[in-house]
Amino acid sequence: MKVSINWLKRYVVIEEDALTLAKDLTMFGLNVEEVIEQQPRFKGVVFGKVLEVSRHPSADKLSVCKVEAGGPEPLNIICGAPNVAEGQSVPVAIHGASLPGGLKIKRSKIRGIVSEGMICSEVELGIGDDSSGIMVLDFETKPGTPLEEVLGSKDTILDIEVTPNRPDQLSHFGVAREIAAMYKRGLKLPETISLDDLSDFDLAIDDKDDCPRYTAAFIDNVNIAPSPKWMQELLISVGMKPINNIVDITNFILMELGQPLHAFDRDRLEGDKIRVRRAEKGEKIVTLDEVERELDEEILVIADASKPVAIAGVMGGIDTEVTGSTKRVLLESALFERRLIRRARKKFRLETEASYRFEREGD
Repeated sequence: MKVSINWLKRYVVIEEDALTLAKDLTMFGLNVEEVIEQQPRFKGVVFGKVLEVSRHPSADKLSVCKVEAGGPEPLNIICGAPNVAEGQSVPVAIHGASLPGGLKIKRSKIRGIVSEGMICSEVELGIGDDSSGIMVLDFETKPGTPLEEVLGSKDTILDIEVTPNRPDQLSHFGVAREIAAMYKRGLKLPETISLDDLSDFDLAIDDKDDCPRYTAAFIDNVNIAPSPKWMQELLISVGMKPINNIVDITNFILMELGQPLHAFDRDRLEGDKIRVRRAEKGEKIVTLDEVERELDEEILVIADASKPVAIAGVMGGIDTEVTGSTKRVLLESALFERRLIRRARKKFRLETEASYRFEREGD
């Protein structure tokens, strides 16, 4: 399991360098197989502020931008992104900057106007896969500040071998707890809040042996958007792809606490009842990987009023996935009998981060 030291520091003070920490954890019983230093793949990129945007006189699809980037005068930058706008905080590759793929930034004339840099997208910085427009930063700092300082892109990853007898280590909090015990330091607990005004729904669990506990809540007025950049960075650092704020939150909790969650689009569920039951022979579901799977009585499913909407503890169905148009969400947190998870995983040859944890009954 890949563990981010930046993520661990949310819960425990770490004074040691990465190699010392890795050695101490290994001696303490957690085998650290590899220490991976993560460095930004760009150089010379700074925090900038878009002051003005006007149309390029010789190109309809280009904009001429005045960007404050820490110098004595704002930079003149030609930008082709459709989403550039005044007031945005943006990453700016200044003259002399280098980007992933060996791209060097220099002053150049574009359709008769000098451009003194480039406003970058996530793809151009090598920190995401959104190439639809420039990357708009969701924080403020002094223009000209090196981007790696404010994005926290520098990190060290510990690749830990988690043995079958240590499912408590399948989360960042679990590893942080181990570090706190090892060094006799305090452990900061994750913050929690109480949610009172959540919509009710009807829940039926056919067999408590199959599912000892199932909790969920309907959440209304959801705004699907990118998750905060700090969350995206932490997910990327451990090999997870950011999708949107709802999906990213479920993955964040999975990696942080070891508890799998699943989010359904409430408006794509039929009826107001959720039922945890065995599948009926011949029932089918198209899972999130777009594969149609035929079910039988040995498979535990989450079902709405008419059909299975998820293979319990393994993968949800595509018909109820959260999309950009989702306005209401059913958020699930449950405990499933691990032999049923193992059976589904073997039958469908489908191992997920969630099934891996349910099979091992972590804490």
